[in-house]
Amino acid sequence: MLALEWKPGVPPVRNLLTEAFARLILATRLIDRSYRAIDRIRSALVLALASDAVLSRFNSLAYSRDGTYYPQSSEFRSYLFPWEEKVVAEYFPRVPARLIIGGAGGGREVLALARMGYDVVAFEPSAVLADMARRATKGSNVRVYRGGYEDLPRMFPWREQEPDGTGNVDSTFDAAILGWGSYSHLRTEDQRIQTLSWFARHVQGPILLSFYQFAKSRKISTDRRRRLKIWPSLRVGNRFSVYIGYTHDVSAAELRAVADRSGLTIVHLNEDSRDTNWPHAILYPQNITPTLDNDKRIILSSP
Repeated sequence: MLALEWKPGVPPVRNLLTEAFARLILATRLIDRSYRAIDRIRSALVLALASDAVLSRFNSLAYSRDGTYYPQSSEFRSYLFPWEEKVVAEYFPRVPARLIIGGAGGGREVLALARMGYDVVAFEPSAVLADMARRATKGSNVRVYRGGYEDLPRMFPWREQEPDGTGNVDSTFDAAILGWGSYSHLRTEDQRIQTLSWFARHVQGPILLSFYQFAKSRKISTDRRRRLKIWPSLRVGNRFSVYIGYTHDVSAAELRAVADRSGLTIVHLNEDSRDTNWPHAILYPQNITPTLDNDKRIILSSP
């Protein structure tokens, strides 16, 4: 029990009221703790019961209502983060190179790279955000489609009400970005391998992935193992948030295994999760050998 703090020269009643009000505010922490407990229960139920289709639709709805992805919003960022700038400077080919960006959101990376002189093809599963990205990059050397990683190579027009215009993205690209944290939304190993395999076939250079969180190694209790047999989606590393939807924590070992099965090699892996950085990796197709030019910038050559 914390002792009362009395200020000399202040009437006792005022001291008591000050103390009572301060402690009342402190007690409201119970509301936050209760919410966190409810949130954990809700997340577990969603992971256990929601289908892939429901989780995919939820992600589109959640992101399309987030003002930070709207180019006209004051919260919208139209620049690359410092770690992304470093990756582009060290690993990406010089402009004008042809890039493909998946999970493009409202066009943050697309806009920044188009301004640098890159030729960009982008796709985004949310029709609302695909339209935002299209408007933000209007007049630039950018093409925006509606579609998710699971749709590749099929892409759709940015407006849902336009039934025509569906086509395949079967060209080759010099580099690629799986937009900010979007790889973490892929829900199964099969989806991850299918997605990375497509990029391995169509990208002749660096592929940038970033992750919401890197998996920590944890021991799984016997009771949890039993629950996993009933609900595999509750495995360690799978998460659900009402703000960002489903995410999967990626471990270094898992990423290496998935990359190898997809025909890719990891040439750079950053597991730093501090606020100034996002965990990320640079992958190359296994038939590509990266070398450095005179400016210590990566150039590509096939074996």
